[in-house]
Amino acid sequence: MRVSDIFEEIKSTSKSTEKAVIMRRNADNELFKKALAYSTNPFKPFHVTKVPKVKSRLEFPFGEADAWKEFFRVLDLCADRKVTGNAAIDLLHAAFSSFKQQDEAWMRKVLKKHLNIGVSVKSVNKVFPGLVPTFEVSLAQKFDLKRIAGKKAVAVEPKLDGIRCFVIVRDELVMMFARSGKLIKNFDKTIAPEIAKMGDGCYDGELMGQDFTSLMRQAYRKEGIDTTGTYLALFDFLPLDEWDSKSSKLSCEDRFEILLDRLADNNVDLNLVQPVDRLEVEPDWSLIKKEHDLFVEDGFEGAMIKFLDAPYKFGRGYEVMKLKAFHDVDVVVEGLLEGTGKHAGKLGSFQVVFNGVDVQVGSGLTDVLREQIWADKESFLGRVIEVRYQEVTPDGSLRFPTFVCFRNDRA
Repeated sequence: MRVSDIFEEIKSTSKSTEKAVIMRRNADNELFKKALAYSTNPFKPFHVTKVPKVKSRLEFPFGEADAWKEFFRVLDLCADRKVTGNAAIDLLHAAFSSFKQQDEAWMRKVLKKHLNIGVSVKSVNKVFPGLVPTFEVSLAQKFDLKRIAGKKAVAVEPKLDGIRCFVIVRDELVMMFARSGKLIKNFDKTIAPEIAKMGDGCYDGELMGQDFTSLMRQAYRKEGIDTTGTYLALFDFLPLDEWDSKSSKLSCEDRFEILLDRLADNNVDLNLVQPVDRLEVEPDWSLIKKEHDLFVEDGFEGAMIKFLDAPYKFGRGYEVMKLKAFHDVDVVVEGLLEGTGKHAGKLGSFQVVFNGVDVQVGSGLTDVLREQIWADKESFLGRVIEVRYQEVTPDGSLRFPTFVCFRNDRA
């Protein structure tokens, strides 16, 4: 079965189970699986997206198998930067001119990493285990005092309120990723060159700006981008071999020392890239709480507590814990409720679900935002929002839930 026909069949059904059946049925089609992998692998950018339309096609275009093989060959050249700029565009245009239009249409989707067939990396790997490399950065658990028993000391850092940013530098190529694995490209001429100075490796941190809403625009806006005032606060480092193998050996303490050395030894502009403040304290609640309170007074969300002897954790673990006066959770907007009184005719509250319990979130919204959302309801249903709350109530709801922002970085 042709690769393009398989994609069309997957796209034609809305049921995830049926999409999986179609993929399994074509498990022997290596070209199809490679097209899936190339279109979803976040670590293989092609550095080209806009290729002119084909106006003149070869009279006898490549057959399907040869066309896809040639396409993958060209993509590899672009990914490895063996051809760049206009030369890469010309090479892709020449290739497209040699293929049938049906094949070219799907190849352009692969090039843009946007198949739009309703299949995620998770669903691809469920059918074809390990086909697409996964993106797993270290994620914190909620603070648990019992976890630090027996430690000589722990690291305490301010909890930053920005956009998580994991940077991979490989052979001078810098790729900046959000927590979800989405590429962040708007700092290629500001922050990225400073990170490149520090050499190959992975640099884990948080993009910081004047406020979160402005920061989201700076990170993801496609036009009219002004990145003034944005910097990257770094709190961890990981060698490439440990990231590639997903097996970490260096301790948290040693990784931070390497990070500080690389920042100090390479003339990095500290206005654009800087380390977080880190304190080492005894594993005593009063000492940790004292530092947490000082961070909150300085405007931070709380504190991060880290095991100094721990290797890098790929995924969520107690090697890193967060301590906050308030808690945050990301939830999906399931419904929109009209307000009453002065909020009549505009949004009153978001309707969300937290651990199976319906919750209404009406605080934290400006009048302007209430009007904008109510005027375009369909666009906001299904969006992910960050909600801040004090605690979980006995019936499983949230006490004092407050809207913080839309989380486009966690799509």
